[in-house]
Amino acid sequence: MSVNNVLKGMGYKFIAEMGEGSFSQVKLATPRKHHCNVAIKIVDRVKSPKDFVQKFLPRELVILRRVNHDHIVQMYELIEVAGKRLCIVMEAAAKDLLQKIHEVNRIPEDQSKNLFSQMVSAINYLHKMDIVHRDLKCENILLTAEEQVKITDFGFAHCVQDPSELSRTFCGSAAYTPPEVIMGMPYDPKKYDIWSLGVILYVMVTGSMPYDETNLRRLNRLQRKSLVYPDDAGVQEPSRVFIRPLLQYNSSTRPTIQQVAEHPWLQMGKSLKHKS
Repeated sequence: MSVNNVLKGMGYKFIAEMGEGSFSQVKLATPRKHHCNVAIKIVDRVKSPKDFVQKFLPRELVILRRVNHDHIVQMYELIEVAGKRLCIVMEAAAKDLLQKIHEVNRIPEDQSKNLFSQMVSAINYLHKMDIVHRDLKCENILLTAEEQVKITDFGFAHCVQDPSELSRTFCGSAAYTPPEVIMGMPYDPKKYDIWSLGVILYVMVTGSMPYDETNLRRLNRLQRKSLVYPDDAGVQEPSRVFIRPLLQYNSSTRPTIQQVAEHPWLQMGKSLKHKS
């Protein structure tokens, strides 16, 4: 029996295709048992690489079962079809952050503070549980119709057993990857997430990437240099001061997620939101 027929028999009515990767596809569906639309990620275990099926996919599922946060995508159920395909049913969103940026060119700083504070809240929650994401990027930041953040795609996420443990897996997208990972060095995975958050915020307020990632050797040289902002971006100095330590070349000088959460730049954004 096909995946479509199995899911239809369980009360899922497909609405649209949301995306497709090398070994999976995502469909938007209306369920009989839930009160909102859902996204169904259908993973082909047969075509997927062995290390993904045996290592990364099980990690992702363990983490999705553990987490419960307003700004992390919620998993509703798992459906296995003939041992070959796995359907992960999750809450759906309206768009991802990259689509939002393409629509508006760049996001005003007050709105960026609001969205970024939601991301920081979610990553702070994960880091306190010693869970690292390691693939934070604009495409993995979903937005609901009300523009609430939902972090998704935990395929490279990992539960850190020892806080001093260094990771050795090269993962993620080069444009959001810190220099120590680009160089193939063992790295602090929590500081990896901090760098990625810095790139995301830069893209939000400027509408462009901070570094050209087309050549990895050149990328590493660019990451050593001071950040350059587009002349027409109009990024205010307080925002630049906030972003700078997130993209520190030396990972030991990057702040922890708790320090990011407590920074006055973000706190001021929360105060403005509360007053309004």
